[in-house]
Amino acid sequence: MRVVIVGNGPASASAIEAFRKVDKTSQIIVLSDEEFPTYAPNCMENVIRGDIEEEALFYKGGFSFYEKHQVDFRPNKEVVGIDNRRKVVLVKGGEEVPYDKCLLAAGAYAFVPPIQGVELGGVTSAKNLYDARRIREWILSGRVRSVVIVGAGPIGVEDAETLKHMGLEVHVVEFFDRVLPRMLDKFMADRYVKPLEEGGINFHLNHQVVALHGEDRWVEAVEIRPNGTDKSKFIRADLVILSTGVRPRTNLVSDTDIKLHINETTGRVVGGILVNAYQQTSDPDVYAAGDICSGLDAWGNHRWIALFPTAQQSGAIAGFNMAGLKVENPGLVDYNAVKTRGVTAGSGGTFEDAEESFTFEWEGKLVKVFLKEGSLCGYQFVGIERRKSLNPRNAFLKNKTIRSWSEKVLRDLGLGLESSGVLFHHFLRFKERKLEEGVLKAIKGGMLRSLANPTFEIAIF
Repeated sequence: MRVVIVGNGPASASAIEAFRKVDKTSQIIVLSDEEFPTYAPNCMENVIRGDIEEEALFYKGGFSFYEKHQVDFRPNKEVVGIDNRRKVVLVKGGEEVPYDKCLLAAGAYAFVPPIQGVELGGVTSAKNLYDARRIREWILSGRVRSVVIVGAGPIGVEDAETLKHMGLEVHVVEFFDRVLPRMLDKFMADRYVKPLEEGGINFHLNHQVVALHGEDRWVEAVEIRPNGTDKSKFIRADLVILSTGVRPRTNLVSDTDIKLHINETTGRVVGGILVNAYQQTSDPDVYAAGDICSGLDAWGNHRWIALFPTAQQSGAIAGFNMAGLKVENPGLVDYNAVKTRGVTAGSGGTFEDAEESFTFEWEGKLVKVFLKEGSLCGYQFVGIERRKSLNPRNAFLKNKTIRSWSEKVLRDLGLGLESSGVLFHHFLRFKERKLEEGVLKAIKGGMLRSLANPTFEIAIF
C-alpha cells in the first residue's frame, strides 16, 4: 500500500507514528512545501527571541524522524490539489503522485486582510518558521524600532510581549473590545491585559486598521480608526505583523466532490474539510487531520479547531485508521493557553452560550467555569502577574549588534523561557459529567492536566 501525506506539521507527524505502530512495511510519502523537518508551530515567538534550541524546535528529531519511520520525505513540493477520481496528488509544476490512501494534513494559511499597503516591505504574518526568522533578521539588523501588531489573538499577544522584551515600542490593534476575544470573556480579558499594559505594551481595542503607509517600498505608519467613526490616527511603524487569523487550505479539494464543513441553514462554508470520527472525508480513501479539517468535538458536533493539540490527536486517529484499524476519535476540545511570561491565560470548551458560570481562585490563578444544562461546557483561567529574572542563555542578550538596546532590555524584566501554565481541559471530556461536589473538589484542587495524545486520555477522577 502507498500512503501519501500532504503536509508536514503535527498532524502529519502523529499520523506517521500511529501508522508505523500498526503497519511496518507500507510506503509513506510526505510532501511538504517547506524545506524543514516537522517543527513546533507554537514556538515561533521563541524563534524570534532566539531562546529555543533546535532539539526543541524540531521536536520529532529533525530529519532522523523520517529515517526512523521509513518515510520518503519530499521537501519543497507545493501541492496544488488532488484528483481523487484518479487517486493522485497534484504538485505544482505538473508532477502527479499516486496513492492508495491519502492524508490531507496541510494545515491552514495566514489570513491577510484586504488593507491598503499590505504589499509594503516590513509587513508580514508570523505563522511559520520563514516568517519568524525573517522578523528576527529585521530586528537584529537595527532597522526596526516600532512595531504594530494587527490582531490580539494568542499569536498577537505572545509576539507583542516578545518584541517588547526585545526593546521595541509595541502597539496592538484589535477590532473587538478585548484581547484574546475567542479565548476569554471581557471580565477575564481585562484582568489578563492589565499587566501587559503596565509592562509598556500599547493596546488599541475597538479599533480597525484602515491603511498602511510608507515610502521607498517600506512601511512607515499604520492608520487606524475607532470602530464607528471616521477619525483616523497614525502610529509610526517599522514593522507590521498581521495576526488576523488563519484559514484552512480547502483549496486542495476545490476541484473534487469531497465535502466541506457547511452551515446547513445558510449554506456557507464555516470550517475545513469535513471528516467523520475516523478522520475520513466523504471519500473513504482520503483522510484529513489538523487545521485543514472540521472534526467532531467532545459533544459530537463538527467544529473547526486550528490548534496544535487537536492536530496531534486527529493525526494519530487518521494514522491508525489508514493502517487498517477502526479507531474513533474520542472528540476534540479546543483548549489553548498563551505563553506570555508576565501573566498566563487559557481556555477550553465553549462559553458563548453558557447558562451560568462561577469563578474561584486556585494556586495563583483566577478560574472561571461555564455550565450549560447543569454540565460543564467550558473554562477560562488567568494567572497572577509575576516577575522573572533575565535568562542568561538567551542569545539576544549576547548579540553585539544591538548592544545600544541593552539598558532598555535589562529594565524590562521577563525575558527568558516562557511558562505556559496549566491547560485545564480534561474535565470537559464527557458531556454527561455533572458539577457534583467531587468534581468541584477535584477542579479546585488542581487535579487537571493537558494531554494531546488520545492514547493517554484517561480521566483521573
